[in-house]
Amino acid sequence: MRRILGLILTAVFLSALSIPCGATGTETTASREYPGFSDVAEGSASYEAVKLCYERGLMNGTSDTAFNPQGKLTIAQLVVLAVRLYDLQNGGEGTVPDLPDLSQPYLRFYDSEGTLFASYSRPEELQFNAGERPYISLSDGPDDPGLPESCRLEIGFEGYNHIKVFEGVKESYGSAGGFMHQGFVGTGYRFDGGRFTTLPGSQYVERYKEAWWFPAVFYLGSEGVMAFDGELVYRAIVGNNGDDSGYDPAVRFSKDNASRALFAWLVDRTAGELPILNEAVNVPDVTPDETLDAAAILRLYQAGILTGVDAAGSFNGSGELTRAQAAIMLARVLEPSLRVKSA
Repeated sequence: MRRILGLILTAVFLSALSIPCGATGTETTASREYPGFSDVAEGSASYEAVKLCYERGLMNGTSDTAFNPQGKLTIAQLVVLAVRLYDLQNGGEGTVPDLPDLSQPYLRFYDSEGTLFASYSRPEELQFNAGERPYISLSDGPDDPGLPESCRLEIGFEGYNHIKVFEGVKESYGSAGGFMHQGFVGTGYRFDGGRFTTLPGSQYVERYKEAWWFPAVFYLGSEGVMAFDGELVYRAIVGNNGDDSGYDPAVRFSKDNASRALFAWLVDRTAGELPILNEAVNVPDVTPDETLDAAAILRLYQAGILTGVDAAGSFNGSGELTRAQAAIMLARVLEPSLRVKSA
């Protein structure tokens, strides 16, 4: 029984890491001096945005002297940009952390005084029930007076500074066969409005861990921002006209240009909560019941991040994204004074 439940814990361990946390919307500041790209003329429509995005560490040039404003962003580049944005919005420096050593996970239990009372470096040491109310068992029997009534549970990887913290309540659990266990029901494990996501499964880690963009995917998963296979790859395939035959992210993410729709979805997930500037928005080619991620797109219109590609405010979700367009919209996220209020 212990071995079987231990295997269950191993399988869901990565999922437990991925509970969403809200972005703080921390105001960012310049971290480096703008070099003055030769292909972005001062006074042009994208000049201030490119300058701001560079100064705050969000976007780089394609060389020391050029930005390539009309160049397209690939899916891989967009995912990395999303990580930088998320990190900046949460008080970081806009960096993408390296992959952790996945062989060194840990679970640490603290009581209400902050005292560590249990620590595990191997998930198989624990019993876990992954049902409707996820439960971690620390001892056998109906009660263990040595366990506190509540706990704080930290889950992470050694050397990886992105840990998840949950609250647990002491409870007995009767498993199959009449065995009784004493442990904690994790109050932070539940689905949250459909935003519960998982880290890439072990098969994806092994397949893509050498890809230069994969640490960004893992980071967004560990922060609960998105799922790799069920969300990001799905939207990439939709952008490929829904053709998933032989679709391989290792090849396609660095080859395919990102769409405006994918950009909007990722920015909505990583920018944090943005104040509404425009209560009522009408986007001709975005229908709430038919357009994928319509709610995310409309939120960005309401926040003054998106303004459309024509006088009518059309979104053109399938359109490819240029570097200048991305800089303009990302600058609006970073600098509230640049956001657009509709007439």
